[in-house]
Amino acid sequence: MKKSGFIVALLIGMMVCMAGTSVAGQTVLEEILLAGEIKVSTDANYAPQSYLNDKGELEGFDISVAKEMAKRLGVKIEFITPDWDLITAGKWGKRWDVSIGSMTPTAERKQALLFTIPYYSSPAQFAIHKKNTTIKTLSDLAGKKIGIATETTNERYLQRDLKIEDVKIVYQTWKPGELKTYPTDANHIEDLSLGDGARLDAVFTSRQTLAEAIQSGCGSGCPLKMLGEPPYYEPLCFALDKSRSNSDTLLAKLNDILKEMYADGTLVKLSMRFYKTNLIPNL
Repeated sequence: MKKSGFIVALLIGMMVCMAGTSVAGQTVLEEILLAGEIKVSTDANYAPQSYLNDKGELEGFDISVAKEMAKRLGVKIEFITPDWDLITAGKWGKRWDVSIGSMTPTAERKQALLFTIPYYSSPAQFAIHKKNTTIKTLSDLAGKKIGIATETTNERYLQRDLKIEDVKIVYQTWKPGELKTYPTDANHIEDLSLGDGARLDAVFTSRQTLAEAIQSGCGSGCPLKMLGEPPYYEPLCFALDKSRSNSDTLLAKLNDILKEMYADGTLVKLSMRFYKTNLIPNL
């Protein structure tokens, strides 16, 4: 009895070790498929990309793209809404699997993150208060106080430190007087809407974010107007945590799904639905 009990215990121990080795060697894609769910980080206050509707549910272009991705992957989806700087810093510790939040694959971010092929592109855009009559061109923003969301490509651009692969960046000849950073774009848009020069002279964000804010009224009036042409266009991608081992299979699968969504017109349809224009680049 003692001998047979020892053998049984030994076999059980070996099975546990083998099982542990199998789990440890799983790819991120296998983990997600086994769990039957993918966790996606995004911004809950970034219309029309992602925002809370009247029912308290997440809605928007990024949300719809994420849901379609999960559907084609064959898993459920859970949305996580951490601060933007936590997402771009990497080392997520498996708190979420992928970021679908209109992220630009800058050289700096690539040190911590892996990126899919672009799923759409975004024009950067300045805006001023509607009552302003002195700022007529971009060069008139010299010495002005400009609001931007922190840790964004817009901030990097105004700091003259933006690097995007395959995108030629031409900086303005003028320099702002002060860059005032905010947690998200909605915050600086709200501050500018309080009055011309009250807290800000201008803001710098994406054209589609400004268009949505002006159309929706920023909640309680949004007297803003766009200024000049976009200084640059940026590709936007899904992002994965580079520090999480065995992520290559998930990256490859997401690229395959995006290619399918390009081919069948899904991305164009979603762009037209939320942006009223086609922001989908040609592959």
